Amino acid sequence: MKKTLILTLIIFTGLQSFSQKRKKGISFSVEVGAKNDLQKPKLVVGIVVDQMRYDYIYRFWDDFGDYGFKRLINEGHFFRNAQFGYVPTYTGPGHASIFTGTTPSVHGIIANNWYEKQSSEMVYCAGDGSRETVCNCEKNHTDVISTDGQMSPHQMLTTTIGDEMQLFNPESKVIGISLKDRGAILSAGHAADAAYWMDSKGEWITSSYYMDELPDWLKEFQDENPSSNYLKGDWKVEEKFSHNLDSLFINKGGSGIKSTPFGNTILKDLAIEILQNEKLGLGNSTDFLSVSFSSTDYIGHQYGPHAAEVKDTYIRLDNDIADILNNLYQEIGAKNIVLFITADHGVVSEPKELLERNIPAGYFDGSVMKTELSTHLIANYGEGEWIKNYSNNQLFLNQKLISERNINLQEIERKCANFFLKYEWVKNTYTATQINENEYNNSFHSLIQRGYNQQRSGDVIVSLQTGWLSSYWEKGGTTHGSSYSYDTHVPLIFWGGKIPQGQTDRKVNIRDIAPTISTILGTAYPNGCTGNPLPEVTE
Repeated sequence: MKKTLILTLIIFTGLQSFSQKRKKGISFSVEVGAKNDLQKPKLVVGIVVDQMRYDYIYRFWDDFGDYGFKRLINEGHFFRNAQFGYVPTYTGPGHASIFTGTTPSVHGIIANNWYEKQSSEMVYCAGDGSRETVCNCEKNHTDVISTDGQMSPHQMLTTTIGDEMQLFNPESKVIGISLKDRGAILSAGHAADAAYWMDSKGEWITSSYYMDELPDWLKEFQDENPSSNYLKGDWKVEEKFSHNLDSLFINKGGSGIKSTPFGNTILKDLAIEILQNEKLGLGNSTDFLSVSFSSTDYIGHQYGPHAAEVKDTYIRLDNDIADILNNLYQEIGAKNIVLFITADHGVVSEPKELLERNIPAGYFDGSVMKTELSTHLIANYGEGEWIKNYSNNQLFLNQKLISERNINLQEIERKCANFFLKYEWVKNTYTATQINENEYNNSFHSLIQRGYNQQRSGDVIVSLQTGWLSSYWEKGGTTHGSSYSYDTHVPLIFWGGKIPQGQTDRKVNIRDIAPTISTILGTAYPNGCTGNPLPEVTE
């Protein structure tokens, strides 16, 4: 039964007696009910599709079934202009940004790997040498490469949705899964109960950061459902392609599943196994599960976005998502769930495909840029190792040498930035001083700034022209990382609970996802959050 509370408001004026004040007061009644939107879901599910462009929804629509992407869009809320408001658009930064509600400038995951100024070494976004691999390998510890599980979220500087859920209620369970370690770890956050990913042998592992031993149910699942079960026969589409899975298993072992659509399927099977064994969404607290599908990225890199392999992968992924939705609907009920699905980045068409259509594009050799710049700096400032590193389109200068030679750092930054502009594949360059001393809001400059972390990023940042890739990809395949729509524009759909059906075409940011979920749950925003809740699904 709805409870009604009568509130009386007394407004006092002047220095009259209490009784006179009451006579002059104003009183009114307000009905305060138990609002439906305060009934929190039992389970939050965050699905990330690695390397899914927004246009894939419509390109493959006619081939999708009725219970995967179509169900999400027909029953949920589809944000058709969701953008990553920063560069670089890589997997590590993408997952961190989705679940922290902010950008690399704040959460610190500036790339998958980056050059660390203090140690002069490359670091990995989820790497942690102080941890150990936890695997189902009691009989033979050489079954797994030790570094496969030496992981943790310690490089990520801010909290995630799951972290704030557990701060709000420690009884909540938070679990992240992916074929990729970074896809599982950065999504789940610092306080997660577990994160599981696939090792170089095709087996599910985790890190000592989370636990000392895999749960029994996962060991049993792995024994009964190895990746080899999925790598039999051919992956083919008549008159389009045919890839022998038995040969793939012989040559690459169980991890070969990652570059097939069945990597997504085995992850889906693991997700359903976790829902059942961990009893997510069946307790008194709200639980959280993140699922990051990675095979789309492996296949997309290898074949490019226009390949028949990519289309078939998404048709099969649609079936996998339908299985997850069906399980959630039957076991927990849609009204008890809030689910969102998005991507960590898009991808550019292969430059050779663009060139065939007279669209500006090309391949460049970054090592040439570094070598020629080094020669230029020596000619201007004398012999010395002026460049410490060039990676992720960022230049790291030898600041110690610059200081010893009494050279103005801003001057040499500008000289390097201007030098890079001579290359036809370079659109813009930015110096660290420029980024630190100015604030940009709505230009491409702002995307660079939101991806720039003062402690971790380089001294000069290079922005490429549209359609240009490293010569590494010249023999085939493609990649991502730019500030352009093919990399930044991704799908975003909310489904379940009391999410209203509809679609929104105004521009929203990926960093808005986390505060939206936090608002629905009534928890604090992640502590570095710079996004805003989406009223289309929170009001």
